[in-house]
Amino acid sequence: MSTANKAFGNLVKNSSMMFLLNVVGAGVSVLTIPVMLAIAGVETYGHLVLVQSIALTVFTICGFQYWQGMLVALPGHNIEAAILRGAVIKSVRYELLAIVAVVVVACGLAISALPQVADFSVVNLLLLSLAAVFPVIGTHNAYFRLVNQYNVLMYAGFLTNLFKLIVLFAVSRYHPTLSSMILAYTVPEVLRCLVLFFLIFRSRCGVEGALPVTDLHQGRLMEAGKWSTLQAISDLPVAQLDRVIIGFALPGASLGVFSILKRIYSLVNLATAPFYTTSIPTFAERVNAGDLRGAFILWIKTMKMLFGVTAVAGILCYVSKFLWMPRLFPVLQDYLPEFTVVLLTAVIAGTFVTTHSFYWALGKLRQTTIISVATNVLYLLELWLLTVYFGLFGAVFAFLIHVIFVSAVIIVLLQKISLRYK
Repeated sequence: MSTANKAFGNLVKNSSMMFLLNVVGAGVSVLTIPVMLAIAGVETYGHLVLVQSIALTVFTICGFQYWQGMLVALPGHNIEAAILRGAVIKSVRYELLAIVAVVVVACGLAISALPQVADFSVVNLLLLSLAAVFPVIGTHNAYFRLVNQYNVLMYAGFLTNLFKLIVLFAVSRYHPTLSSMILAYTVPEVLRCLVLFFLIFRSRCGVEGALPVTDLHQGRLMEAGKWSTLQAISDLPVAQLDRVIIGFALPGASLGVFSILKRIYSLVNLATAPFYTTSIPTFAERVNAGDLRGAFILWIKTMKMLFGVTAVAGILCYVSKFLWMPRLFPVLQDYLPEFTVVLLTAVIAGTFVTTHSFYWALGKLRQTTIISVATNVLYLLELWLLTVYFGLFGAVFAFLIHVIFVSAVIIVLLQKISLRYK
């Protein structure tokens, strides 16, 4: 078996494990959103989404993503367990500082006079913020990906989501209050984070690779972490700020519908989204070893496969809407044009998801950040203009334009690089 085929097989295996984890998470989402809507209503649900988007924005801006530097710089090197744990400790420190900033902002929201947070107490706002932040902590995910233990992440995610589902249904039946719902949504995520870090510091695993640890330069981890942080900040318009803009520009119900549509976008890409996270260390290993041709072959193979998967998922979601939409999300029946645009966006984004991770793994950190900043500024302008004139349809159409444009730009740049290695 060639090196490229072996790497592709390992990538598919790890992505399949992450896919199973995402399926469980999606099942929880599909079942819990109607429960949350029944308890809180679509208006309050929209405000809940707004609070969590603000928390995630603060976490992204204030957190240094040293763990992303670990994913880019460490693969391919032979690193002992003690050195790897040292990198984990350093990464955790950066993320703890960001969590402190999130708590401060949550307290600020509690004493503000914003009508969007009037339904939430101080404790509710703190718990909502933590429930948003804990799932996106990257250090423990980076560790288990580096030591090739994706099964740990899968089992932790499965048990957490199962626990969350059970508790939320219990709350809906026996104590259907907003505070109980928020508590049930937060506790499982906190427990998962604590358990994963406990396992890390009991583990004796390191990173296996052909390169000696002496070839590893700390400056490369910091450089990759710096550009990754800037990349994440520049991606905020797509990740969170669109929700913030819609939350303040349109009624809370509109943000609630937009959030459900984005969740469906994620559901369609269940099988493809894991390839973004799992492909970064795989591409980086090939690039670090000097096998650029093999990396390009791997990239092309993933795109072909992902198009078939995401297209089938999108078509099935559309043709089966008469089965699930009236039962789970009846509010979407008044937004079928928006729903169609979101499905098309999901197919395009899912097809080219490894394009972005490949360009990043090639070491194009500064270029990727510049592209993100420029395209996301354009997205904010499009979002504002189209939302003002066309409401929610304008918002989802602006997202479609953004996905197409970003993918096209990076593909053109990758094609120019590939010509050098033919």
